[in-house]
Amino acid sequence: MRRVAVAVSILLAARVAAAEPAERAGSAPASPVGSAPASPAAERAAGSASPPPDPRPAALVDERRVVALALADHPAVQAAVEAKRAADAAYDAAQGARIPDVNVAARYARLSSIPARYRSFDGFTFPQLLDQLGVRAQLSVPLTDAFLGLAAAARAAGKESEARELEVVNARAQVAYEARVAFLQYWSMTLALENAEELVRAAESNAVDQRNREAAGTVAHNDVLEFEVALDAAVMTRHAAEADLVAAEAALRAFLPSLAGQRLKVAAELDQGERAPRPPAPAASPPRLASIEAQGRAAEARSDAASLARLPTLAAYAAGDVSAPSPRVFVMNRLVAIPTWEVGVRLEWSLSQLMVGNARATQARSEQAILAARLADAKRRLDAERAGAVGTLNLTHARVQRARERVERATALAKARRGELDAGTVLPLNVVVAETDLARAKNEHVVAAVAQALSMAKVDFVDGRTTPSDRGTR
Repeated sequence: MRRVAVAVSILLAARVAAAEPAERAGSAPASPVGSAPASPAAERAAGSASPPPDPRPAALVDERRVVALALADHPAVQAAVEAKRAADAAYDAAQGARIPDVNVAARYARLSSIPARYRSFDGFTFPQLLDQLGVRAQLSVPLTDAFLGLAAAARAAGKESEARELEVVNARAQVAYEARVAFLQYWSMTLALENAEELVRAAESNAVDQRNREAAGTVAHNDVLEFEVALDAAVMTRHAAEADLVAAEAALRAFLPSLAGQRLKVAAELDQGERAPRPPAPAASPPRLASIEAQGRAAEARSDAASLARLPTLAAYAAGDVSAPSPRVFVMNRLVAIPTWEVGVRLEWSLSQLMVGNARATQARSEQAILAARLADAKRRLDAERAGAVGTLNLTHARVQRARERVERATALAKARRGELDAGTVLPLNVVVAETDLARAKNEHVVAAVAQALSMAKVDFVDGRTTPSDRGTR
């Protein structure tokens, strides 16, 4: 039963990440000096010691710096910015379509020679000019399209540009949230490794102490095996923590390409629960909802444009033509440029125009209905996400306070048990249980603090903020 208690206590303590070396150093026993040979478990622990220090320069990171570096050149943000530029260009193109058209055409023709008998009348032969030259310029003003169909298309392009601008805000908020989550996970894994190393040192010290006691004949070999099993469990936990830290660091470095040649060093402090969290006031219209609303307005404008496209189009035009020779002059023996002017109104309509307009209007109305449904769904989801995050944030404050108090009590108990062991008034197993409970208390403190920071990051993401609120880590 004592073996099972020791093993289960160590395994439970090593599940979650966290520790503070300064506090653990006060409660861990010093390795006694003795001539007894080291146990196999102690040799395995010594052989799996931590790697040498990383010679690369250290880069201090916290939530705010991670977010700033991630937003500096993240591909998702750049893609959103380019999409905004494309939408702006489409809006400019839609506005340019309303400008009157100006067409200028120059022509040259070479005629075949006509026999004289076909150019003679009453004994007079008309002269023949084989070269034909001309220039025609025409100004066309789309009266109905400029103020109806094309105007509606321009409004749709403008609303789409607004939606793309809001998508940039959404992309930045998404990247900031993912970067904060990656940082918090990396930070928790860093504390997990520190805690695992503390457990290894404590378990190794206890195992060596028991081996010396066995050599002195004060404990049985079975009692030593309990501590060697605990040391094996601590070493395995440290290996798992190292693997988790490698994965977490790789995920974090995806947001920090500028720090590729530097080692990361976390500059953050655990929230001690000294002040209650105050979630910021919700935004009037979060960017994710505002973007869908802008897309809905763009779909409505496209529906109007498609409906107006079914109507006949009316355009006014003015044209000027300079020809040499002019078709209005029949007798000319040389090329003479003669100008002509023309103004008019053009009304156009076709059955295909009506059919295509009906189909596109139906399509635009369906797209508008889809966006309205998406907006209702997004509003429900965002309200639920924010309510859940705010509720978690408020509840974790009491959890952080209780975890901090538990760490203080567990630290005092571990120190007391160590003193009792030195005085010979308590069993070594009681010391292991007290130290295991201290590690578990520190782990729970880290879990509560990280949960509170994640809740605040979620609130910021829902509201569309990229700057971390002053909660969790600093």
